[in-house]
Parts: sequence; C-alpha cells; structure tokens
Amino acid sequence: MQLRTLTAAVALLALLPTHEVASLVLLVCLAALSWIAARYWQRIVSDLLAHPVLVAVDVAASFTVLEVGGVTGPYFLSTVITAAVAGLLFRWPGMVAISVVQVLWYYLTLAAVSMPAADMTFQAVIGQPLFYPLIGFAGTALRKLIDDQAEAQAAAATAEERARLAREMHDSLAKTLRGIALAAGALPMWTRRDPDRAAAEACRIAAGVEIASREMRDLITGLRDDSATLPLPLAVRAVANRWREEHGVGLRCDIDPAVALPPRECYEVVAICSEALANVARHAEAMSVLVRLGGERDAIVLTISDDGRGFRLKSLEDLAREGHYGLLGLKERGERAGGVVSVVSRPGEGTTVTVRLPAGRVAPDDLTAAGVA
Repeated sequence: MQLRTLTAAVALLALLPTHEVASLVLLVCLAALSWIAARYWQRIVSDLLAHPVLVAVDVAASFTVLEVGGVTGPYFLSTVITAAVAGLLFRWPGMVAISVVQVLWYYLTLAAVSMPAADMTFQAVIGQPLFYPLIGFAGTALRKLIDDQAEAQAAAATAEERARLAREMHDSLAKTLRGIALAAGALPMWTRRDPDRAAAEACRIAAGVEIASREMRDLITGLRDDSATLPLPLAVRAVANRWREEHGVGLRCDIDPAVALPPRECYEVVAICSEALANVARHAEAMSVLVRLGGERDAIVLTISDDGRGFRLKSLEDLAREGHYGLLGLKERGERAGGVVSVVSRPGEGTTVTVRLPAGRVAPDDLTAAGVA
C-alpha cells in the first residue's frame, strides 16, 4: 500500500502539467485510499479475510486508474500491488483467482484505451500481464516464509517455556516435597516427646501436601497449555474462559480482535495473563474480574482487574525476601516481551495488573489475527 501511494504520487506529479482534472482527482483518491489502507491495515485485513469479495473493489478501482492513465508507467504498477496482497492474504487459491481476474481486466482495459498499433509491443501485450501471476507468486512465497518463521519462533518459545517449567519443578516442587519429607521424618519423634507439637507438624505436612498438589497441577497445566500458539486475542480469551470455568468467578472480557504481536511476545503476554488470573484465584477472593486487551496510539495494553481484597504494595526486593516471587515473575516476563508490567492495589480496593508494550511490533504471520472476533 505504501508502494502504491508512492506510484500514485509519481503519476500525479507527471499529470499536473496537463491539467486533466478528472485524472488528478482520481489519482488523489487512489493515493489517499492507499495511505489509509497502509495506516489501518489491521482492521482492513479483518474485513478482507471475512469478505474476500472486497478485493474486487480494489481491482476495479486500480483498473479505473489504469484506463484513465494508460497501461504504461506508474499507473500499471499501482495495479500489480493487488496481486501481491492476494498472495499474502489468501495464498495460492485466492492469488490465482485474483491474478486471472486482473489479466482479464488488463486486456479489457487495453482494448478500451485504443492504443496505436505502434504501441502494441510484446511488453504491452504479453510481458505486463505476466506480472500479475509472478507478483502474486512472490506474495505467496513470502507468506510461506513468514509462516515457517512464525512456526519456528512459536516452537522456540514453547521449548523455552517448558524448560522454565522444568526449572520451576526442580526449584519449587522439589523443595516443597523435601520439606514434607523432613517434617514427616521428625513426626515419630514429636509424637513421643510432644503430642501437641506432633499435631502441629501433622497439620503442616497436610498443608505442604496441598501446596505440592497445587504446584504440580499448575505445572502440568502449563505444559499442556497451547493457548500462546494462537493469535493474541484468541489466546487471551481462551485463558480467561478456562479460568472462569475452573473457578466460577464472574469474568468479563473486552478484547480488540485486531491486536497482534510476534509469537515470542505473544507467549509472554499470555503467560502474564494466566499468572495474574492464578494470583486472583489464590489471594484476591474477588467476585468479578475484567480482562481488557486493546491497542492505543503507541502501545498494546493488557489489563487484569479484580474487585478483591487487594493488598499493600511492597518493593519487589521485599517480596522476594519473603518468598513471594509472583510479581517479580510478572515483571521479568514483561521485560522479556519488551514492555512494562505495573501493579496497582490497595487493601479492600482490588488489584489491577497492566502490561504495556510498544505498538507496531506486529508479526506478518499474525495477518489472520484480525479475524478472530
């Protein structure tokens, strides 16, 4: 779209000395529409994916310009962009169909402009129409490269997360089980010496088993969770819906379907959402939760808000010294995603976790993310 804006601008400059008002207006409209498409491509792509017939509107508009300006020069280049877009969005079937339509339109336009016989060269009759399938093929090949790269990035992110889960299993679950084993080993001695202490130790062992069970369940859930391989809006919604079904707490989602991130950043954001909701279930005693995902002018923002009991915020260093690593983990994930995580909470006033990442970090493989409403 940026390239077509440029070609329209070049054609406009070439046409200015002729004072052809209709052609000037047409080119200005084409340049403006191309700029809008380039600026708001996420929302426009969602409509194109839902209604592919809209591409016909673009074909008709571009060939109207071609008929006015002739089949040579920058006018022709402005029509070729549509084939590349078709290859990127619709892959082989859509690209072939649109290329065939463009070739037919080209020959109809060639017949309508009544070119002199001297201008009916091999390039005009055969060479230029071949550009449509060739450029469409380039768009399809580029889409395949993008998809392959996205799969590799998603696989790498998944492997990294599973390695992290394995470390957590060693660091958290293993330590919990070791504590249970030590307490259980001392229980016979306390039974003989101090029955009250023995009862207290038995209660501590039971609590430790419950903690170990919860940690194991969380780890297994993390290993089985493939939500982060989905486009970001679908992944966040899937995590929120699963949490609502599991805990029975009222949860409302306000998600912009056009928001997208590269796979690695998406993985971290989904993990932050999952961990924040897990903290709500463990500590907040909330009656309702709101998960909001949207794009601002310069950022992509995810917020998880609850109406629970809240807490008095402490520094991350103090929390780490007390053995509470949840907020520290959220902060580290936000930094790995290239953004910032902030937490606002007061006793009795609930808690809000906000993730803010720079806008414009959209992966080409997420072109389909806009169609997930």
